[in-house]
Amino acid sequence: MELTVYMAISIDGLITRGNSDSNWVSDTDWDQFHSFIKSSDCIIMGRKTMEEFGNDFPIKGPFNIVLSNNEGLQKNDDNVSIISGTPEQVIKLAKSKNLKSLLLIGGSDVNSQFIKANLVDEIVLSIHPLVIGNGLSIFGEAALDVKLELIETKNIKNELVQIRYKVVK
Repeated sequence: MELTVYMAISIDGLITRGNSDSNWVSDTDWDQFHSFIKSSDCIIMGRKTMEEFGNDFPIKGPFNIVLSNNEGLQKNDDNVSIISGTPEQVIKLAKSKNLKSLLLIGGSDVNSQFIKANLVDEIVLSIHPLVIGNGLSIFGEAALDVKLELIETKNIKNELVQIRYKVVK
């Protein structure tokens, strides 16, 4: 089983403008994002990220896992599980469903929980040529010390730089 974090970020390391605005993410990056989704068995996100998808949730194709402490939150869909739990419990659920490639798509609190639990195998960042100045960072304000090994860098349409890292465990 492999868990990859995929995030669109500004050059100042932010994943949102303010608390939740991601309208600055380019169409090119959305295309990249959807290609990662298509190659994944499962996507994992927090409640706020789920809400950002609006009517596009659940995301078609992979199994959708949403981490939320809101016990009243429900989706009547066989392709969705909304759970209140730890990252380890999410991994246990994914294993029970025989899911192999997991894609973590945010937000910063959920990303932070998984990286702290040493469950992330790769991080893919699509860096936009944009300075936002105020927003949420990829792992929030968690005190972390995680070593990474560069796997690949790509220039995508002269618009994005995509960097792929392996998490050194």
